[in-house]
Amino acid sequence: MISPASSPGPRMSNITTRSLVLGLLLSIFLPTGVFAQFPLEAEEGDHDFRVENVFIEARDGIRLHARIWRPIDMDGSVPAILTLTPYTSDDGHRFGVFYASHGFAYVNADIRGRGESGGETWPLERDGLDGADIVGWIVNQPWSDGKVGMRGGSYRGMTQWQTLKEFPEGLVTIVPTASVHPGWDYPNPSGIFLSYAAQWLGFVEGEASQANLFGDSDYWHGKFLELYARHGAFSELDDLTGISPRVFERWIAHPGYDEFWKAMNPAPEDYARMAIPILTITGHFDGDQPGALKYYRDHMAHGPEHGKADHYLIIGPWSHGGTRIPQAELGGLTFGASSVLNMEAVHLAWFDWTLRDGPKPAFLKDRVAHYVMEADEWRFAPSFGEVASGHREWFLSSDGPVSDVFSSGTLSSEVPDNPGVDELIYDPLVTVDDEIWRESPWAGSYVSGGQAFHPGPKAVYHSPPLSSSVTVSGYALLELFIELDVPDTDLLASLYEIRSNGQTIYLGQSELRARHRNGVDRSELVTPGRVERYPFDRFYWF
Repeated sequence: MISPASSPGPRMSNITTRSLVLGLLLSIFLPTGVFAQFPLEAEEGDHDFRVENVFIEARDGIRLHARIWRPIDMDGSVPAILTLTPYTSDDGHRFGVFYASHGFAYVNADIRGRGESGGETWPLERDGLDGADIVGWIVNQPWSDGKVGMRGGSYRGMTQWQTLKEFPEGLVTIVPTASVHPGWDYPNPSGIFLSYAAQWLGFVEGEASQANLFGDSDYWHGKFLELYARHGAFSELDDLTGISPRVFERWIAHPGYDEFWKAMNPAPEDYARMAIPILTITGHFDGDQPGALKYYRDHMAHGPEHGKADHYLIIGPWSHGGTRIPQAELGGLTFGASSVLNMEAVHLAWFDWTLRDGPKPAFLKDRVAHYVMEADEWRFAPSFGEVASGHREWFLSSDGPVSDVFSSGTLSSEVPDNPGVDELIYDPLVTVDDEIWRESPWAGSYVSGGQAFHPGPKAVYHSPPLSSSVTVSGYALLELFIELDVPDTDLLASLYEIRSNGQTIYLGQSELRARHRNGVDRSELVTPGRVERYPFDRFYWF
């Protein structure tokens, strides 16, 4: 979901960093024993089923369309699984067949204004109210046993949290995967709008599916690069690409995480009431990992103890799409066989436990399940804070230029006596060749022989070679003290592993718009010439 970020404008930046301090809060794991593997296979069920289309009246009178797959050879009522989709209800057919054959009713509902649902679409904004009304309708059907669970990824993960914050009677569990968190990770992570937002809005414009337009990457990337090459304003992107300005202009009027976005997400008082079983799923390379983990962390911070005890987390070496269908290869990286979980088997075991009083899924040995890549092992901990046994800090210093890998600064474990002052000059009128983007993590390439050699302004710092293997699980945090000579600019920090053969392995990045240096919910222009602290705290968990 990553594409070149917008720029605040063609303004040259002279960035001076003073007394640089880098605290890499990388949690260090020391292997202790053998970790069992859990092969997961979901067999097709043996129940016959039927498919039907229904219309459900929302509280404001709008008729919402849903497609239902439900078993017809079972006595009595059955639990239901609900998904809310912006991509039209037919997208859930394979899931409907799967769950109906296992004795569940599966309901895939079009959000308002999409597919056959009435009303006007305002993406991200009010799906929770409609979700609550659909849950209420389901529990009153003669084939329903009164228990509803929700599943789905990305936008469909977000709708679960929005529905849960309405607390409809009968909603027993949710399984949000790679969940969008509006205003936090999409469409404007760190207050920087993604060009991809225009492409996605083209996907969900109107009532019908726009999959062919959305999937024409040559068209979209060509338009993005055209705007970039001519230094156009980001606000021109709707006109340039042909999408409707109705939603696009509404979004870009709110660059920071303000009340517009906060109203779409659960508040602390909502989390305080959330006490149903929840299974959160995300990936090391999931573009919506920041959103998925913000929901998780906020629930851990504000939820009731009995609610937090039933909130489980799975985080594996997957991309956004890979959280639904895990693959052993991604962007040049290869993972072990244990990484390829059968996600529908995980879901099925979860729903058997929460909706049919079956045993807890065997895979979930503790509340946090995380995959260690080189070891090809799943490891378990009771909480995020107990995943690791400690952290390491590294400090930046230099005694000369730090502009490339041949004249880089250093990362040392001791506080340097004289850390130095490093300068970086950035001219946004100097554009980067398209081929460089195609080989970068932004284009999904995580392994490169020359990633660190790419041209362009940068400051590079190396640690000494590691003398032995070490397992790292957690977040990185970079803290810089910077003097700018402009009131605003965008900054990007990237972290790589450097192999002995010179190959670079992408580990993560954290972007920061200077005006949001004190929080994405605050917007404060910089006073040129003043040294201030800039925390890069949006690295992904890996």
